[in-house]
Amino acid sequence: MTTAIETRNLTKRYGNATAVQDVTLVIPHGELFGLFGANGAGKSTLIRMLTTLLAPTHGDARVNGFDIVQAADAVRASVGLVFSNEHSFYGRLTGRENLNFFAALQNVPRQLIRARVDELLEMFTLTRYADAMFQTYSTGMRQKLNVARALLHDPPILFLDEPTKGMDLQTADTVRALLKEEIVARQHKTVFLTTHDLYEMETLCDRIGVLAHGEMRAFGRPRDLLEQARRRTWYEIELAQPLADAAILETVRGIRAVRARDTRIEIEIDADDFSEKSLWDVIYGSGGQIRKFGPHADGLRALLRDAADDTRVV
Repeated sequence: MTTAIETRNLTKRYGNATAVQDVTLVIPHGELFGLFGANGAGKSTLIRMLTTLLAPTHGDARVNGFDIVQAADAVRASVGLVFSNEHSFYGRLTGRENLNFFAALQNVPRQLIRARVDELLEMFTLTRYADAMFQTYSTGMRQKLNVARALLHDPPILFLDEPTKGMDLQTADTVRALLKEEIVARQHKTVFLTTHDLYEMETLCDRIGVLAHGEMRAFGRPRDLLEQARRRTWYEIELAQPLADAAILETVRGIRAVRARDTRIEIEIDADDFSEKSLWDVIYGSGGQIRKFGPHADGLRALLRDAADDTRVV
């Protein structure tokens, strides 16, 4: 049984700039995988390589068992691709006409097109708007049609780049439910999505990866990463005046890193070893006065914030 997506040291360079560096991952069939990262982290570059739109500089990858370079046509037949800034629909065609047109381009057998288009319009609650011109569609309706188009040829793997971007909350929740309950749970497709929505990461994905500066900084199930975040998280300290030498805090047991800027200090702690009393003793012993102390963030947010900076967490 082949994996849905498998990469080994996948790398993309542009001259001296590295967009994606040595990404290695394995995603089984039927998983909803989420990729988190800031703008410029390399998310879109990774998706473009996996869908054959970009050739890798180094490393290799297989999608649905096919090599992305040696069997690019088979890869393209295996995947549906959705970018949030898609502009290729025809405004003066109806939603139904757009899907009919793209179904023909994707070599859906002519005798199956009508039934497949009707099925997808119903799935994404667009049937009542099917014969309205695309240019009249709202942002949410356009994005739903965008996802529907990616499913026309019934691919086993779906790549979604920020699929709920620009949607209102109700529409976004509808699409999330469709992805999790219909596309993955019932149809057993594999979904690879990128998002900036932390709620989406925590509640939707089976596993997540955090990409920063082109490197995979964290990878695993949300609950496991939540536990990791509980043990290793960042706290903020606000002092009445700066410490003469904030680096002295690194001597406190359980503190892994210190960042100081004037009266504001951030510390990364290992909750299993950290003692607040030891911290107070060092601060007060150095002449400091604490105005505020508390976690910078909690749950998965703490881990994602940590993984997105320059400190490796895996």
